[in-house]
Amino acid sequence: MDEEQMQDLIIEEPPRPRSKKWQWLFQVFGFLGFVAVAAAAVVYLPVFKLETIDVKGTSYIPPEDILRIAGVYKGQHMFQVETDKAVQNLRKDLRIEQAAVKRTFPNGILIEVEERRPVACVACEFGFLDLDRNGMVLNAYRVRHLQTIPLLSGVTMRDAYIGDKVKDEQTLLALDYLSQMDSNTLPQIVEVNLANPKYVVGRTANAVEIRVGVLERLEEKAEITASFIEDLRVTTKPIEALDMTTSAPFVIFRDQK
Repeated sequence: MDEEQMQDLIIEEPPRPRSKKWQWLFQVFGFLGFVAVAAAAVVYLPVFKLETIDVKGTSYIPPEDILRIAGVYKGQHMFQVETDKAVQNLRKDLRIEQAAVKRTFPNGILIEVEERRPVACVACEFGFLDLDRNGMVLNAYRVRHLQTIPLLSGVTMRDAYIGDKVKDEQTLLALDYLSQMDSNTLPQIVEVNLANPKYVVGRTANAVEIRVGVLERLEEKAEITASFIEDLRVTTKPIEALDMTTSAPFVIFRDQK
């Protein structure tokens, strides 16, 4: 057999297919590269820089304080804002009861807070304390400031500081009653006297008595009180008191001699 015949007998080896393993790796690296490019674009694109920051729910705390506590500021990249951490920081502030921080695309942040609203103040051994509806001490001061919330008289707190909670049952009931007044009604009540638990009496800014009686049926009595104070704004008849010590509340007019 000559050389030419032997070459004809050689069977050509077919080309080996490319390994599927390597194809899979190329696809994975390609996908990861795409993700990296997309992530870099998101981080550096100016469209995601914070331009609007909305703060809702504040009446007493300045919005700039909310932003400082949350650690949020304009120009910050919105994906650098750690919303959970911002909420935790806000809740650490005694003035804030609840908080939520949300991203609003493409370049905004929404911060919603529920404040611990002071609803009454009470005397203490060194001055006065502001209390919220749950009896938490929000503020302490020596000289009473401008009247915006009622004074709880007939009771004095001792050894209480900011962050402490009231334990006296009568005081807590009075705070529950007052907390149901809105921001227009509450400042019209200047004092609530708790000296006699069976005959609690409030007093309005124009010296009208609110005879609450026993601190029970608080939601009903708070609703009647708010309606009565609203009527005081427009009535022309001199009123002495609102009496809620019986099951049927009534208004007492002053004698005109």
